[in-house]
Amino acid sequence: MNKKQISHVTDHPQTRILNIEQARNLLAEAWAAADLHVHTLHSYDVIPTKQVDPLTLYQKAQRLGMTYIAFTDHDSMDAYDQIGWTREGLVPAVEVKILDPKKVGHTVHINVFALDRGQFCEILKIARISQDLERLVAYLKDEHLRFTFNHPFWHEPGEKLNLQAILDIVDLFPVLEYNMGRIARINRHALRLAQATGRGIVATTDTHVGDIGRAFTIARGGTFKEFFDQIQIGQSFIVPSDLDLSRFKEETTIRIRQLFDKAGWLYPKNSFAIDSGSSTLDRIIAWMAQGHPDTPRFAKKILKIILEAASRSGIPGSLYSRSQRNLADQISVLLESTEIAT
Repeated sequence: MNKKQISHVTDHPQTRILNIEQARNLLAEAWAAADLHVHTLHSYDVIPTKQVDPLTLYQKAQRLGMTYIAFTDHDSMDAYDQIGWTREGLVPAVEVKILDPKKVGHTVHINVFALDRGQFCEILKIARISQDLERLVAYLKDEHLRFTFNHPFWHEPGEKLNLQAILDIVDLFPVLEYNMGRIARINRHALRLAQATGRGIVATTDTHVGDIGRAFTIARGGTFKEFFDQIQIGQSFIVPSDLDLSRFKEETTIRIRQLFDKAGWLYPKNSFAIDSGSSTLDRIIAWMAQGHPDTPRFAKKILKIILEAASRSGIPGSLYSRSQRNLADQISVLLESTEIAT
């Protein structure tokens, strides 16, 4: 995408941001609401507690008034095999990862909605074997599947983010994401990119601890496909939320406590990953998730105290926030060079 193309503002309606009271008023008028990025215990980076059991999450979404809920586990649809594919308001979905070394160079995450098991298998085949983003998108469009570009300014730990590639591929996607796991400045960049390129936008939690419904999207639609199509053309509202230090500390502490309280796990899990902003803390947590039954109980207790204290200190969160701010600065420079106001 060149400078002239991306600086052209389309007649696409500007997505409107609502507070929770305004959202309640629309929901009372029969608008639909959805949190379209939720992880269950079937994701590799989620601790398998009752809080993230698919049935628990589904029931919570209903209590919160979500018309639609999508479980978007990493390259897995096991949640639907567990509780069924046809529950009211439950949208079969997956978060697929694809690393296209030629066109992008870093991993891209895509949520795909309202798909079946056969389509899921074909999507994984393209993502893992072909590693061709344009081929994957062409398949999604041929199958009339709805999909989103998740947290556009993100990459896997250890990868180098290719910011220019994001601008080059953005037109492949009908909808971008405003993600609760990102700081406000990065989310605002995603929103402005969507508005400048005529993409729709969804607000999601991307929760890994069962904290659904804190961010969501509102649109009209008697079916999920009608709902999503309204988002795609900009006839929607978002109720967003951003990552701050308080929430980061809260979620990290929850994960640490759950990691050590294996009596609360619904089944054994031998691996777990977290991006806390501290590579040392992340390695310790990953090591603990592997079990190590020979480790003395008192040593585990001391380690738990140390990890909780580190989380509460705010140091990992501050490191993560700093890296996010540095990234936001880089994005600002890029978008300014393409005449997108920041």
